[in-house]
Amino acid sequence: MSEIINRSMDREDLLTPEGQRFVHELSELQTRVERERLPVTSWYGGLPEPRVELTPQGLKHLARLLLRRPMAPKIVGAPNRGGDDYESIPGIRDDDRHPWFLFWEAYWVMTRGPQIDASMRLLDAGGTASLFSSYLASLGPEVHSVDLNPTLVEAGKDIARRTGWNLHSYSMDMTALEFPDEHFDHAYSICVFEHLHAELRRAALTEIARVLKPGGVLCITFDYRGKGVALAGQGFNYDRENLLQNVEDVYRHFLGTGLFELYGNPEFIDNGKSYLVWPTEDAPKYTFAAIFLQKKG
Repeated sequence: MSEIINRSMDREDLLTPEGQRFVHELSELQTRVERERLPVTSWYGGLPEPRVELTPQGLKHLARLLLRRPMAPKIVGAPNRGGDDYESIPGIRDDDRHPWFLFWEAYWVMTRGPQIDASMRLLDAGGTASLFSSYLASLGPEVHSVDLNPTLVEAGKDIARRTGWNLHSYSMDMTALEFPDEHFDHAYSICVFEHLHAELRRAALTEIARVLKPGGVLCITFDYRGKGVALAGQGFNYDRENLLQNVEDVYRHFLGTGLFELYGNPEFIDNGKSYLVWPTEDAPKYTFAAIFLQKKG
């Protein structure tokens, strides 16, 4: 029987010897990011503040930043959304910026998805300047990352210039990719699809299928079993058509184009475990999940 890889998140995965090795490897990258002051986003999608020098000019710059900064909304369990019983994973260097569940996403798609090598061309859909796209590029393949945020695109280009990684960043819509047909060996999208309206999810999947080679795999992670979804540009949305709350929703959203089939085990499994909290007191916990889609043909 094949391993169940299309499933919801399990914290215990990162506590295995294999999981701990990956945690150590990704934490080493975190150390480099901090040491070299690379503009890598946090799990919130924010870039690090520039380091302020202890000079009159530097202190004036800090004062201006503080005066301009808006009041942040209160989020339960901030910055980790785990609630009062949140617990990190041993070995994670900076859990505030990159908590354990983001480590799980990277670990799961990299160890359960297709094996990659430096000869491959990969698409990162919606994760420009993230720790994941940096990790992917650090392994040696040619990585092309797309995002609608021009600030993150410039940050991604800066990361490539300063590291020498074969990393290319573009301001580009996932539903209108400016790449040739069958251009990529495989693709990744880390916690992006749940932020798209249902129609946009279908359009993005259709476009990614177009630019993938036959047999190429799209590795996706997403928020699962949430009370609602945070749609890009629209805020929290509770319309049933956009929700990812059960197995049927997963099939409807990710296999509805007919262009993909499940890679690995032939069905999605909900393990029933929940770790994260919605930004309101009364909402039930939710979790993340991963699905691996192989382009037909």
